Amino acid sequence: MASAFAVLNETVPAPGWALVGTTAVFAGAVSATSFALMTTGTRLLLNRVNVLGTLFHEGGHALVSILTGGGVFRIEITGAESGQTEHWNPSPFAGILATAAGYAMPPLAGLGAAALLHRGLVPAVLALTAVAMLFILLFTRDVITGAAVVAVGAVVFCALRWAPDWLKNGVAYAEAWLLLTSELGGLGALVANRFRGVVGDDASSLAERTGIPGFFWILGWFVVIGWAVWHAVPLLWP
Repeated sequence: MASAFAVLNETVPAPGWALVGTTAVFAGAVSATSFALMTTGTRLLLNRVNVLGTLFHEGGHALVSILTGGGVFRIEITGAESGQTEHWNPSPFAGILATAAGYAMPPLAGLGAAALLHRGLVPAVLALTAVAMLFILLFTRDVITGAAVVAVGAVVFCALRWAPDWLKNGVAYAEAWLLLTSELGGLGALVANRFRGVVGDDASSLAERTGIPGFFWILGWFVVIGWAVWHAVPLLWP
C-alpha cells in the first residue's frame, strides 16, 4: 500500500520546450477539430482524442452529485464529443452544482495537472488519471463507454508502469493541454445551437432551473476555461 501511494511523490526530469510545445500544438489541433465537428459537423480522426475531455465532463457531473449527497445511475459516452450522466441530487441547489460541473471539470482538472507537472510530479498525474477512469468505470453500463474508459486507463497505466521519462512527460503534458482546451468545441456548439434554436443542453437545463439565461452560463464556462489556461500556461511552459 505504501508503494502505491509513493508514486504520488515520485518526480521525473522536466521536459524541454520542444516536448511542451509539441503537446500544446497537438492539443490545439484536437480542439480545433472538435470545434469544427461541434459547429459544422466536419468529422476528423483527431476528434476521437477528445473523448478524454468528454470522460472528465461526465465524471464531473457524477463526482459533484456524489459529493453533494446524491448519486449516479449511469455514465454513458455516446461519441468522442458527447455523453450523458444520469444522476440524482438531494436538493435543487445540488442539482444545479452537478449540472454546472460538467463543462467546468476538464479545465479545472487540467489546471490541477499543470500544478503537479510544474513540480515534476508526472507519475501522480498519470496515477490520478487512472483512478479517475476507475471511478467512471463504476457507473459504466455499456460497451462503448467501457471501451473508452479502458483505452484511456490503459494508456496512462502503461505510460506510468513501463514508459521512459520522456514518454511519461509526453502523455502527461498532452493530457493537461487537452483537458484545458477540450471544452472549447462543446461550448462553441452551445453557442451555435442557440442561433439554430436548438435546446436541451446543460445551459438550457440550468436556465430552466435558475432563471439565469443559458448564454450567461456559457459565458461563465468560457471564463473558467480562460482563467484555467491563464494560470496553467506559466506552470506548463519550461
